Amino acid sequence: MSGPSPVAAAPAADPVPALLADGLLTERLALSVPERTRVVVARYEIPPGGELPWHYHEGRVVAVVTAGTLTRTLADGSECVTRTGEAVVEPVGPRGVHRAENREAGTLALCALFFLPVGSPLSTRAEAPVREG
Repeated sequence: MSGPSPVAAAPAADPVPALLADGLLTERLALSVPERTRVVVARYEIPPGGELPWHYHEGRVVAVVTAGTLTRTLADGSECVTRTGEAVVEPVGPRGVHRAENREAGTLALCALFFLPVGSPLSTRAEAPVREG
């Protein structure tokens, strides 16, 4: 007695990645990280008029602006503006203290890739730098 013929399973579709950010890097990125580096991907949403106060990172951070315009103030008082679709490389360590603001009417969204020493936070709050002059 013969049973029903087996039905071949349909081939599985290739996995489709969820695109989180796609940006153009306009500055050189030299990246050398030790073994046992913590790698984190984080998404930030900053409302109009909102900010990330003065802070620094213990490791390299590359961020893509996925919506809005990011205005960063650096330790020397200079400002850097990064628009949707552009990427930024953050300075490392306390000497690279900076803050980020959303001066626009819409929400600012960032997707950031962190390369950090194990045990370090994503960022460390800092006092505003004292500029000589």
